[in-house]
Amino acid sequence: MERGCPKDGGEVRRPTIAITMGDPAGIGPEIAAKAAAHPQVLKICRPLIIGDQKQDRKRFKLGQVSKEAGRASIEYVEKAIKLAMAKKVDAIVTGPISKEAIHLAGIKFPGHTELLAARTGAKNFAMMFISKKLWVILVTTHLPLSRVPRSITKKRVLEVIKLAHQAKPGTIGVAGLNPHAGEGGLFGREEIKQIAPAIKAARKLGIKAEGPISPDIIFNRAAAGAYGIVVAMYHDQGLIPLKLLSFGRSVNVTVGLPIIRTSVDHGTAFDIAGQNRADPGSMIEAVKAAVHFANARHA
Repeated sequence: MERGCPKDGGEVRRPTIAITMGDPAGIGPEIAAKAAAHPQVLKICRPLIIGDQKQDRKRFKLGQVSKEAGRASIEYVEKAIKLAMAKKVDAIVTGPISKEAIHLAGIKFPGHTELLAARTGAKNFAMMFISKKLWVILVTTHLPLSRVPRSITKKRVLEVIKLAHQAKPGTIGVAGLNPHAGEGGLFGREEIKQIAPAIKAARKLGIKAEGPISPDIIFNRAAAGAYGIVVAMYHDQGLIPLKLLSFGRSVNVTVGLPIIRTSVDHGTAFDIAGQNRADPGSMIEAVKAAVHFANARHA
């Protein structure tokens, strides 16, 4: 019996979704619990929260960055990955972690994405963010801006265009890196040397990719329906417009992995941890997206 297919009695089999609670000193435990108990979530899946129980979280100080909490947040993810790789859960939804905390714990990965890729053996992967108004996929992720230009290569841009096509076939808009997409080389030559050749190579593969398009207009066009997804060159280029349009209701998806992983679009919010003020909206949307991808994979 495949996931999402009716049983003999007509009941839809619900996929099992592992929800990691993120940094235990932040709002992760709260939004994980709220999402797992939400009627919309219970209707479509069987949520499994991975983390410490309440009595065990006393060793963490709410609202404070610590190596202990950082280490715990990664342990939750490691457990979820093992369950997903063993096919004991259908997808992973991750709560927000503190990059500062995991670095204090001696963990060298910049974040979830790189850890997931390393543990699953993925070579070509990318961060993708989806919302009702805009889909964005990133060529580079957690890098200082000074390192971004030399990381924009034909090979990497083409890889991400391919991943975008696999995730959402249709017309793909590819952003430039520089103002006005370089203005013919006046403001930078990455578009000429790297981005345009990658787009040309993608078109030869039958992918509908357009660009490079000036970053100051591409997102408006995409939100109006011209592109199904935008390939952004760096983190803030893609996430500022997405969060402006859909903050708290967009979902982070790691594409290119052998397992399904989605996540919230926000951080740990240490300032309101433990106050029952956290909005689980993004976590609920992340679970819905995980269920969608899980059912599609097993269709």
